[in-house]
Amino acid sequence: MTEKRNIPELLAPAGDREAFLAAVAAGADAVYCGVTGQLNARRRAGGIVPGELAELCGLAHGRGVWVYVTMNVVVKQAELADAVEAAGRALAAGADALIIQDLGFLASVRQAFPEAEIHVSTQANVHDARGVLLCKELGASRVTLSRELPLTEIASIATETSAELEVFSHGAICPSYSGVCMLSSFLREGRSPNRGLCAQPCRLPFDLVGEAGVRLQPAARERALCTHDNCVIEDLAAMARAGVASLKLEGRMKPAAYVWAVTSAYRAALDVLARGEEGVSPAVRRTLKRSFNRGLTDAYLRGVPDNELMSYERSGNRGELVGVLERFEPEPGFEPRDGQQMRGTVVLRLDAPVDAGDSLELRPVDDPERFMVVTAPEPCEAGGELRCHVRRPMPRGAEVRLTRSVALLDASARAVSELER
Repeated sequence: MTEKRNIPELLAPAGDREAFLAAVAAGADAVYCGVTGQLNARRRAGGIVPGELAELCGLAHGRGVWVYVTMNVVVKQAELADAVEAAGRALAAGADALIIQDLGFLASVRQAFPEAEIHVSTQANVHDARGVLLCKELGASRVTLSRELPLTEIASIATETSAELEVFSHGAICPSYSGVCMLSSFLREGRSPNRGLCAQPCRLPFDLVGEAGVRLQPAARERALCTHDNCVIEDLAAMARAGVASLKLEGRMKPAAYVWAVTSAYRAALDVLARGEEGVSPAVRRTLKRSFNRGLTDAYLRGVPDNELMSYERSGNRGELVGVLERFEPEPGFEPRDGQQMRGTVVLRLDAPVDAGDSLELRPVDDPERFMVVTAPEPCEAGGELRCHVRRPMPRGAEVRLTRSVALLDASARAVSELER
């Protein structure tokens, strides 16, 4: 389902109807989604209501966009018949392919629907050419490789099989081998990652305690299992040369604005590649940084699974570093009472432009837990100073990060609205 040119398909996520429309509007070649009430690896996402799937497939097909329905969990024996029936309903509604983890379920779907296109999920932990060839023999036309594979291994697999290779390219990644993590199941009963209910304990703080009961790791590394987010925007040409057929963007738990921003950024970069050019524009990089991210890395792709991959100090949105806090000015005439702190104004020196209404995180370098979030009262260009009212002092040198972009939110809303007309 990819073009004959050596430009990978852009496959975007959709956790609900609005995100689906955002993906189409942003230029995705294909959209993957789960159906509400059915088994898939993101059961906590809203999903596409069964009655809407046919309509959305029609809308997507009218714009040349494929639709893949996720059924990428382990299927219990008692669920098999119903799961096969659900697969039939998705195909009848217009789904172009089914994404499946369970190889037994794959065989049952192939038997019931011989003409159906089937893609094997990354949850199946296919990490070498032998696994891809087995999936091909079982009737799959595409395999989503394990997320932790380096580009050298991906390229090697591509030379040994005719199956299409799909690679997760942007968004959240697991510290575990794809599809075999049991941590959530052990810590939260009933929250199995392979049943679509991962509780993401890898994002939580942990204490590493020695035999003497002494905490071993520094405070700045308390999130020992938390990874940065994946980002291959600088590696698109290499991935195309390696034989990658589809670039998969993670994000079925993300809002429509995120889907629109990330998809549009990769669309722009791939279009540059299609023109025979290389390089990523500053605007594309900025869009990705101003969308939710835990810090961006391509460490897995480069075969560097070490500290470069990890986000030890925080698991939330880092946004884009846009400046530094220059000084705090106390409010004239204000006298703190009853435990109040001195309120006043912070003066921010900006290295990147900010719009009125953008959310700015102020985080002290020496005491990062004492951060605060303020709203930009007015626009400010790079090189300028922005003044924001605050209810407590903040130290000089605190980092200023843009964590919510009004411009991206507005652009996404407009794009979705135009499709809804």
